[in-house]
Amino acid sequence: SSSSSSSSAAPRMDSSPCSSPTEAVVMTEDAAIAVAAVPLAVAAALVAEVAGTLAVPTPIPPAPATSLASPSVWKTVCLLEVVSILWIPLCPWTRTQQVSSCGSGFIIDRRRILTNNHVVANAIDVRVRPHGSAKRYAAKVTTYGPDVDLAVVEIEESVADDFWKSVGDTEPAELSESLPALQETVQALGFPTGGRTICVTEGVVSRVDSIELTPPADTTLVIQIDAAINPGNSGGPVFDARGHCAGVAFCNDVRHTSDNIGYVIPAEVVRCFLQRCDNKDGYIMSPSVPYRWHKLENQSLRSAHKVPDGISGVLLTSVAPAMDGALQVGDVLTHIDGRSISDDGQIQLRGSELIQHRYLLRNKRIGEPTVFRVFREGQQVEPAAVELCDLPPICPRWPDVDYLPEYLILGALALVPLAQSHVWYKECHSELKATIYRWNRRWPGDRDNKEGLVLLVTVFAHELTFGYRRGWRIVESYNGISITSLRHLRELWHRTRDEVSEVRGKQRVEAEKAGGAVQAGVAGYLREAWPAERGRHMAGRLGVHRRGARRVEDARDRATFVHPWGHVRSTRRQGQACDSQYSEAPGLMPHAAMHSRLRTRSIWDPQWDARVHMLTDGAILHGPGRSLCTGRPRKSAPSLA
Repeated sequence: SSSSSSSSAAPRMDSSPCSSPTEAVVMTEDAAIAVAAVPLAVAAALVAEVAGTLAVPTPIPPAPATSLASPSVWKTVCLLEVVSILWIPLCPWTRTQQVSSCGSGFIIDRRRILTNNHVVANAIDVRVRPHGSAKRYAAKVTTYGPDVDLAVVEIEESVADDFWKSVGDTEPAELSESLPALQETVQALGFPTGGRTICVTEGVVSRVDSIELTPPADTTLVIQIDAAINPGNSGGPVFDARGHCAGVAFCNDVRHTSDNIGYVIPAEVVRCFLQRCDNKDGYIMSPSVPYRWHKLENQSLRSAHKVPDGISGVLLTSVAPAMDGALQVGDVLTHIDGRSISDDGQIQLRGSELIQHRYLLRNKRIGEPTVFRVFREGQQVEPAAVELCDLPPICPRWPDVDYLPEYLILGALALVPLAQSHVWYKECHSELKATIYRWNRRWPGDRDNKEGLVLLVTVFAHELTFGYRRGWRIVESYNGISITSLRHLRELWHRTRDEVSEVRGKQRVEAEKAGGAVQAGVAGYLREAWPAERGRHMAGRLGVHRRGARRVEDARDRATFVHPWGHVRSTRRQGQACDSQYSEAPGLMPHAAMHSRLRTRSIWDPQWDARVHMLTDGAILHGPGRSLCTGRPRKSAPSLA
């Protein structure tokens, strides 16, 4: 029989150490099938040779690896088609044209879809197509997490039932409870470029490390794999050998000096992200590292701080005021949550694997305490446990996430909050970059009462600003008053408007008493209404309106403060072009004509009653009784008559 012949022929034709039929049975099932197939192929070859023909044995395909993700898990993967519109930091009152892109995502618990933040950032329309379906369903982004590059998408209620009916009884992807082992086989699933169907690539885990994300994001824990991750794979799941989701694919290393390096956000980070999404007040950013540190590998540095040889850790060079004395400058941080820190700042991850200790702090959950142990003044000290939180820098990081773009137009000047996105523009000179870096290193509570920095981003073309194009400078003060934020600047300008209105009211009363005649000393009268040091900043130029009898016209200037989302705060009627004729007396100018020229460049708010009049070469803004100093006046600014 074939079974007896296979057992007797196996020891002769195979190099395995089996020497008897009994030993051959002990082999695995696949091996036994291969051994049994050998004599059948030999017999077929003998028969073919007798018939005068040459037969080639048919190869047996290898059995699939049943330990990896099965096709049933593939049904959780979805294609995301996104249309987005980006903010333009140079002109925050406008946005870019629509941009279409594609990415991947996968179904998790509670009828949610997980993807990367950069896939759906600034999205105005999201369509989801599940694997195996030709229909696309409308969806919306419910949570952005740019600090870890994750986001949550939910199907619109109007089509939610149809979507989940098309998915069927597919179980949500199950997140892995632990990090995958090195050299463990993983599969990356998604919808990369090059096709419209699902793509499965396979590789192994090469490394588990902590890397820095694209600024302004901080470091995060990642898994490095050698499976191909191409554009479109972002947001797709990566399954381990047990069929669990080991993480989310999000980027690859595109440097020319490296190959086959893809990065995955581990399931451990995903769990913390989802826990921070459940907060009733919205998503909470990952905790910040509340100190800056230096390695203690140098023996001279250790001696200077009197650190004995038996102590290992890092030297704290700066501590956030939020720590409230738990950590102090000059402390040697030796342990975090009982885990020892080496002199180069690394901790033991598992076995012999090391990772930077920042990983322990960045991956904290909401309400989870952190226990530090420090070497202070010659002894080990363990302060009370603290709860870490996000410590945002003074320059906002992500529009529509931790700040909403806003701007302020004062006459011919456009001012915006200085954000970190401005660094990426060529107009941002090295001095401004250094200023951003220097201010971002200052902790909350140590910023001279500043809430934000104000940037003069654009100087609109006009007769009053002819020859002055020195934008992209930080505005430091207004009439000698230090500016704390763009809103503070707006409030200061409103005070100026009220003072101007009061003086103009007095002027009208005097003009009526004089019988409506134009006062030749209008400019001098207005200068006398302010102290001498303010009078020299007075433009003193008013339009003279001819409509029947000559009289002094209150040609109200327009300036705009636009609320986030572009809504003008004032509900009064907007300014209109002036068709009246204007005469220009000595020291006077056609004021409303200037307004008519600038009106087409912005949205004018009649609530405002003042506008800039002159701008000196030293970037000192002259207006009705006020000046706006940008902090870098020239030594000799020309006087304006």
